[in-house]
Parts: sequence; structure tokens; C-alpha cells
Amino acid sequence: MKKQNGFSLRSAAGAAACAMVAVAVGCSPPGSSTSATGITVAETSAPSTLDPQGSALYADRFAWQLSYQCLMTTTPGGKIEPELATGYQRSDDGLTYTFDLRPGVRFQNGETLTAEDVAFTFDRLKSSPDGISEELFPTFEKAEATSASTVVFHLKRPDAGFLNNMANPLVWGCAVMSKKAAASENLATRMVGTGPWVQESYRPNSELKLKRFDDYWGQKTKSERLSVLYVPGSATQVSDLQAGAVDLIFTGTSSARTLSGSDGLEVGTVPTDSTIFLQINNLTAPFDNLKVRQALALALDRDSLAEHAYSGGGARASLYIPDGESWAPKPAEVPFSTQDTAKAKALLAEAGYPDGFSTSLMYISGYDPGTNDLAAALQDQLAKVGIKVKLDPLERGAWVDRLTKAQYPLSWNAQSYYSNPYQYVQPAEGRQGAVPAELQKLLDDALRAGDQAAYQAALIAVEKWEAENVYPTVTLLATNTVVAYRKGLTGVELPPSQSRTFLAQVSRG
Repeated sequence: MKKQNGFSLRSAAGAAACAMVAVAVGCSPPGSSTSATGITVAETSAPSTLDPQGSALYADRFAWQLSYQCLMTTTPGGKIEPELATGYQRSDDGLTYTFDLRPGVRFQNGETLTAEDVAFTFDRLKSSPDGISEELFPTFEKAEATSASTVVFHLKRPDAGFLNNMANPLVWGCAVMSKKAAASENLATRMVGTGPWVQESYRPNSELKLKRFDDYWGQKTKSERLSVLYVPGSATQVSDLQAGAVDLIFTGTSSARTLSGSDGLEVGTVPTDSTIFLQINNLTAPFDNLKVRQALALALDRDSLAEHAYSGGGARASLYIPDGESWAPKPAEVPFSTQDTAKAKALLAEAGYPDGFSTSLMYISGYDPGTNDLAAALQDQLAKVGIKVKLDPLERGAWVDRLTKAQYPLSWNAQSYYSNPYQYVQPAEGRQGAVPAELQKLLDDALRAGDQAAYQAALIAVEKWEAENVYPTVTLLATNTVVAYRKGLTGVELPPSQSRTFLAQVSRG
């Protein structure tokens, strides 16, 4: 499946970037402390740029979404709602989308948001160094301001997922920018958006300070100030939280065990849409055999993988489209998602492998605390049906190179949240050969859907085909994020997308 950047790792470059974060160690910046009128949070990875069009790295978005917004947004339940636009109209042929802007919206430089800013934003996006426009808006042709408050998007061909990509709560690809600020500011170090926080200062790799934007069009932030400290080491983050140097951290299961029961702290586990999956190269024998792929899927006990590899820090996931989406199929409805070793052995015998076969599994060694254990658990489970797996731990660069060149039989991989469900089911051409014609037709049908309900129904048909054909991946686990924070904080409600916009509603009670 086609994914990209940071946690969103069905593109290879992102996995490499996130892997660097996972293995980094460090200490917190000196002199940081919490404030009676503000909150201080710790993030693992500092942004490579504050320009919301300058990077495809997942972790960079955590900073952007504090100051930038999109025309639309997506709720935790998957519903698309207006944000900087009051609404939209789609043409009958699906080739134009017209958005009416919310009146009275100001950028943090004092300029009023106009349709010219929106048109400029998406014209500029075409020059993104990481190809964000091509990735998210491959059908986009141009945007034009037809009045001060109306902007029309023209598409080259119908794309029912266009609106979903325009509504990403992580603001990836859809963050609306000020035309004036782009000409007068260094946007790599200065954010000028329409959001509830305005940037005060930024020390790269150290600290981002923001304050309440008094001219914000919506609900004002609960706290006057927000400081984001960049602390690569999880152990250091835990120490900082315990010492009162920070108010809130995003961490993992091991840290949760350390912090549970600590005086003055709250610890909450949040199920997310970040998933771990197994990529199968159907160009390589014996995985070009459907029954072999089906046998592999049936050999896996996802509940056991979550428990033993991630110490309960994840949950079984057998869906391409996260089951947080109310319209998505339930896990029990997905074919070949429940372990059945007897049937797996029978399928292998029917495929001509009664005694099983040998293969290999590549992965980024130490990508996160559970990766190596997960690889070992997969090896053990597959051995029980006769699939003997040699583990192939790699450095991130070698893993990226082999994945993009389709030089693997099995590969670990991971992904994060996408506002457009199409991106969960879209195969990555080049890693597993051409997309099968039958599947391509289903994908095309989805893009031509006339409304969201029809789009969702078409994507369910895609997911069913992919699950039955065990192509192109086998989803294994949905990981959890642990949010630990000081008692007395209110409004701590991290959504499954892991968007940090909730911080606007966090205060000291």
C-alpha cells in the first residue's frame, strides 16, 4: 500500500526518518520549566522545518497543526466538517470543488484570509520538495479565486478522495498559508497561520514557544502559552515529567509502567490509527501463489503479537481501513484475519508445499521498542505452519533501498493516520509489480464515486478484494500512544490521528 513519511511508512523515506527518532537519545534543554499561565509538553522529534509544505515527515506536522489550518477538517469519528471554509459545492462531473471562506478569519500577521491566499497556497504546493502535491492531489490542476471569499479547485479527473485530503486534521498538504507572509517571512523558522496559537520564538532542535492568538476566529486556547520542548530520549522525558519540568509527554508502554502509580501524575493509553503490517512481495515465489499468501495470513495470531511484542501496547488489527471509521468493516468481517493453523497447513499443501518452505523477513532493527520482538514472534508463528523465516535486520538506508526496489520476499512496515481512506488501500506500484486489473477497476470506481457514502462503499469493496487476495499487505497491529501528564490538567483528549490540536483545550483546571 502506498504510504509515506515519518510514522506513515508505506513510503520508505518516512520510515528512515522516523527510525532516526526512535533510536535517538538526548537530554532536555536547560532552564525549561512549567508556567502557571501556560503548559509545557515534550515531543521526541524536533521539526525539520516549520514550513508546512517543506517536508513529508510525519513528526513535523505536530508543530504545524498548532498554527496552521485547512479549509475542512476531519473529526475523530471520520466526519468531514468545515474549518476555514463554511462549506463546499461539488460539480456533477466531479471536476470542480467550490469553497466559500469563513468571514473574519485573520492570519497571525494581521492579514485577512482571502481566496487569493488559498489559490496561492495550492500553487505553491506544486513546488514542494517532497512531492506532497503529487502524492495527495495527483488530480489537482489549478485553484482560482473567483471572489475575495470564494475559491474554485479544478481537477484533471474525478477524485472522490480530494475532499478527504483537504480535511486532514494533521494539516498535511492542506495547510492554508498567507501569500504576504510567504514573501516577507522565512517560513522554515516562522509559522504564520490562522490557528489558535501564534509563534513567539523558536530554537531549532530545542524549543518552540507559542501564545494565545487573540484574533483567532474560533474558540480561544484555554492556556495563555504553550511551550514545546524537543527531548529525544523517552527516559529523559519521563524524568522531566516527574521533576515538573514538563506537564505532558507522549510515550510508550514501558514508560507507562514506570509512571503508573506516580504521585501527582495521570497516565492514559490512547488507541491510534498507527499500524504495523507485513508487506508481501507477490512477484517472488512462492508468494505469487494466492494459497500461500492466504496460508501466511491464517498463520498469524494478532492478539498474541500485540501482547508479546508490544507488552499490551497495541491491539489486533486486521483492517486496511481503521475500524475507528464507523463505516469500515469490523475485524471479524475481514477474510483471512483470524488464526487458523490447520487451514493454513492445508492451503500450503494444496499449493504444493506440504512441508512448508523457507523465506526471509526484513525490518528496520530497533525501529521502536517492539519491532525486534515482533519479528521474532512472526518467525515463531509462521514456523508452526511450516514457513521457516530467516530474520533480516537492516539499517534504515538498506531497508529503504530494498523496499523501493522490491528486493524482498517479506518486509515489516508501518503507517500512521490518513484522512483519506483511499490511501490505506492504494497499492504502491513498483514494490510489487503492476496493480492487478481487477483491483485497479475497483480503485477507479472508488475515485469516480459521487458522494462520501458511495466512496466509502466502493472502498469497502476494494478492501474485501485485497483481504481475500492477501494483497498487497497483511495488517497486524494498531499501536497505542501513552499520554502522561500532571494531575490537574484538563482537556487531555488525544484523538486516534494523534493530532496535537487538542492542546488548545488543555489547561490547569
